[in-house]
Amino acid sequence: MTFYSLPVVFIGAFTAISAVAMPLDAGLAPYQPQPVALSPEANYVLRDGSIRIGGAEHAQVMIDGFNALFAQTHPGFKFTVQLKGTTTGLPLLTHGVTLFAPLGREVNQIELVPYSKIVGQAPVEIHVAHDSNTPGKFATSLAIYVNRANPLDRLTLAQASRIFSRSNVGGDYSAWSQLGLKGDWAKLAIHPYGTPLSSGFGDYMQKHFLAGRSFAAAYEQFSNTEEIIHRVGDDPAGIGFAAIGITDPKVKQVAIAERKDGEYSSGSPEDIVAGKYVFGRHLYFYVRREPGQPVDPVVKEYFRLILSREGQQIIAAEPDGYMPLTAAEAAAELAKLD
Repeated sequence: MTFYSLPVVFIGAFTAISAVAMPLDAGLAPYQPQPVALSPEANYVLRDGSIRIGGAEHAQVMIDGFNALFAQTHPGFKFTVQLKGTTTGLPLLTHGVTLFAPLGREVNQIELVPYSKIVGQAPVEIHVAHDSNTPGKFATSLAIYVNRANPLDRLTLAQASRIFSRSNVGGDYSAWSQLGLKGDWAKLAIHPYGTPLSSGFGDYMQKHFLAGRSFAAAYEQFSNTEEIIHRVGDDPAGIGFAAIGITDPKVKQVAIAERKDGEYSSGSPEDIVAGKYVFGRHLYFYVRREPGQPVDPVVKEYFRLILSREGQQIIAAEPDGYMPLTAAEAAAELAKLD
């Protein structure tokens, strides 16, 4: 395809489209387009010559923005966006029929087995943004909630692990007295709630914070945040992990620190972007790379755009949406494609 230079006036014109909802790291590199050729034999190219992108619907607005910028800087390129859900992303990527796969969570083991068998190795995971604090519309980070009446207001990661999992070194927590609660609270057994292991939150919690241990014996599983919050709100002894950003008069979020003498955080956008909130998650895009082969050049150029200042501005411009990466994070993610 013919490649044209990016007009000098483009960046200014593009940034004026909408106000930036979150500040960008000044160190983010500006996008410098490079010529790239689209192979008509690529499986992700549809009959009309457009590039298919399939996966999580949460990423619709940002992908529309990326596509518009890519088409403007690479005339002749066009896209067909088919975002039908996170579970559709990796099967499409397995057979190379999507340019990349946006997911609302990390890929799980059930998805990795067939993918790795067919492709020969795991996909490349790229963090393109920090998750949102707005549940419902976007993929979000995680938070821990207790009943509003509970005097507990903070936990360490070790304490959370001893509440939500079993076989912890030093023992598990099954009673509120073990967390220092007094009076009638000391008599209550801890009642943990959360999502199933097969869910994005459940898998994320077990993999990153429970060292792969099974959930606690008293743990009750529910499929969505609304039900977990309802249960914790009706149960004085309840504690649950669910999507961050929930406001409910019957529950309260507890602050979390990596260790007892560490900095406690409730996951403000500033803390999440700064890496101060331990349950802060990312929005994951997955890329296909076969063993011993470089990443598809069109894919790499597209991610150069995403991880540039202009690409991250598209993310930042959506109010209450995903949060942009820092310059250091963007550089580290882009290096995964070398």
